[in-house]
This record gives sequence, C-alpha cells and structure tokens, in this order.
Amino acid sequence: MRTLFAITAIAAAAFSVSASAATIDLSSLTLAGTAAQVGNGVQLTNFNGPNYQSGAAWLAQGISTTTSFSTSFSFSLKGDDSGKMADGIALVFQNIGSNVTGNAGGDVGYWNLGGHSGSAAVGSVIRSWDNNEYGISTDGVVQGLNKASWNFGALNDVTGTQTITYNATTHVLSMTGSFSDALGHTLNVSDSDTVDLSAKFGSTMYVGFTGATGGADADQRITGFSVSAVPEPETYAMLMAGLGLVGFAVRRRKAA
Repeated sequence: MRTLFAITAIAAAAFSVSASAATIDLSSLTLAGTAAQVGNGVQLTNFNGPNYQSGAAWLAQGISTTTSFSTSFSFSLKGDDSGKMADGIALVFQNIGSNVTGNAGGDVGYWNLGGHSGSAAVGSVIRSWDNNEYGISTDGVVQGLNKASWNFGALNDVTGTQTITYNATTHVLSMTGSFSDALGHTLNVSDSDTVDLSAKFGSTMYVGFTGATGGADADQRITGFSVSAVPEPETYAMLMAGLGLVGFAVRRRKAA
C-alpha cells in the first residue's frame, strides 16, 4: 500500500506542474504613462486626456526566459464614435524595466520603450485605426503584421482574448485568440515566430501591456491576465511513467 501511495504521489506532482496557472491581480501591476486602474481592469488610454497618449502596465517582478510558459489576457477596445479607434495595444516582453512606455500613435507604445532607440521588444500586437493588423513581433516593430479579415478599427466596441505560449526548447512563440464586436462579427487569430528569449533578454524579462492613441481617442483596457508554467518534455515523461507504474501496481494487487 505504501508503494502504491508513493507512486500515486509522483503522478499527482506531475499533474500539479501542468496546472500551475496564476491569475494576476491587475491592481498589482506597475502603471506608467496614461495607464490607470479603473474598476477591475487597467485602462491604458482614455477618452478624457490629450491626443497621443501612451500607457503601460507591467508585472513588477521579471519572469524566467529559460522555462516554457503560457500567458493569457482579455481586453476591450472602445472608440468615441468617430468611426476609427486609435491605435492599438500589445502584450510585451522586454528587459528595460517595469515603469516604461514607448511611442504613441501607431507604434501602440511598443516601439522605443523607455526611449531606448527602438528597444527591440517581443510580443503580440493588435493595431486598430485603419491598420487592422495583429500578430507576433520579435523586433519591436509593429508594421507589416497580419491583416485582419474585417475592419475592427472602424468599430467602436471590440473585445477579445489571446493566449501566447513560449517553448523554451524550440524557442517558438505562438499566439491564438479571438476578437468580437457588438454587431456579432468574430475574428479568430493565430500567429507564431521563433525567438530565443534567453539570448535576447538574459535569464529574466518583464511582461506587461502597452497601448497608445494618436489624433483620436480610445478607451483601451486589459480586463484579465494570467501566467502559467508549461511542463517540459521530461515532465510529461515523468507523468506517463508514474501513471504507468500506478496501473502496474493496481493490476499486481488485483492479481494477488
């Protein structure tokens, strides 16, 4: 019985690694620029301020670049009924600091973080206005991403979710997500690219969000955020081996 209990514990430990998602308290993020805590979300840009806003929100502590991980977030983009929402948001990885913003306008606060001459950030970018682009960027540049199949930049109420996963062995950064609007449009998105985050940023990096406006206003918010560890291949192997041993032990007991 003690042997069976020990083997079961091994398998349970492997399960716990694969289910280690942590929901981030948005009020704990470090805010910069025009970002503000509003209700249960973080408002990166707003209707009431000046043109060319740039806001950011960051986890205060860095996360490891050497371990596979997955992060998910939900967002809302609202225009002021002018016909074009400005200008977009991004989930961003960088190694500059936890209190920086980037260029406003079409660079969505992602380019030139902290004024560091371009600041080659990595992340998942959503551009509205008349750009209607989305995708993985590995060099701080937001232009030339995937074109959307419908004009969400011309709408005034878009919500969505994205999940970005990084494989620390293959260095593949991938994204999947979905956008929708009040009129019933739905856009499923996906993208991937290869980037060695450890080589680019060192052993740790900051993760957070940027958003910006240009000549038009927008209320751009992050409404949910979670980060989870992704088991490495050897963890899965341990899980399968543990479950196999459990099955063997159960069969042996039945035979006895």
